[in-house]
Amino acid sequence: MIKLESRPPVPDSLKSEKVKRIKNKISDKIQAGECLKSVDFEPYWRENDVKTSLWRYHHKKCCYCERKRDLKRESDVEHFRPKAKVTEDENHSGYWWLAYDWTNYLFSCKACNQEYKKNRFPLLPGGKRAFKERDDLSVEKPVLINPIDEIPEKFIGFDWQGSYGILVKAVGLDKAGRGHQTVNRLTAINDQNVMRQRAELVSLLQAIASIMISAKHCDNQTLISEYSEIIKTETSANKEFAGFRRAFFRALGL
Repeated sequence: MIKLESRPPVPDSLKSEKVKRIKNKISDKIQAGECLKSVDFEPYWRENDVKTSLWRYHHKKCCYCERKRDLKRESDVEHFRPKAKVTEDENHSGYWWLAYDWTNYLFSCKACNQEYKKNRFPLLPGGKRAFKERDDLSVEKPVLINPIDEIPEKFIGFDWQGSYGILVKAVGLDKAGRGHQTVNRLTAINDQNVMRQRAELVSLLQAIASIMISAKHCDNQTLISEYSEIIKTETSANKEFAGFRRAFFRALGL
């Protein structure tokens, strides 16, 4: 999980008249005291311009586990704040007013979205949940880390020394437990398959690190320059598991 840059412009599909009409229809149901269901939401977030823009913006990876995902297979447009209901509060109607809000969308894999996060959106103690459109979202204190608004590296680290190199486990770093819950409960970041896939990188990263350390020890400036570029490439945002790659080299002072 890595920090993402500023969002691209709002896709045209989300500014269309049909989206305005469905938003008004949902608002009318809420005002009439009716309960919302998932079928009340037309999935305009699946429009090609919306999903493609998110996919490219997220470097063609799940925003949480950082696995590369095809645009049309094993991927979802994830509502950071659930649109129809909230698991932790049975009296909550969901963040229906954000259902078509571009700032509430993330690109994710189906495992993170459908198997782990689902409609979960827990808050830290002291957080005040928003129930209606004009409520202040800034006082909610979500447990789940938002890779656009926050720096995930402050909350999530990695252990590649344990499990005999077979698994690379993400670990929470913050005292509030946000990192721990994000990687173990709310996303597939510590799914067995994901941990195994991260572990497959360890040999490559160790080889690069060993050469760089030797080059520095011998003050070989040519090799240092060459491997500095290699490390830069291997930790770029478009790489799978960039968060782990960066943590690995950071731990070695590289």
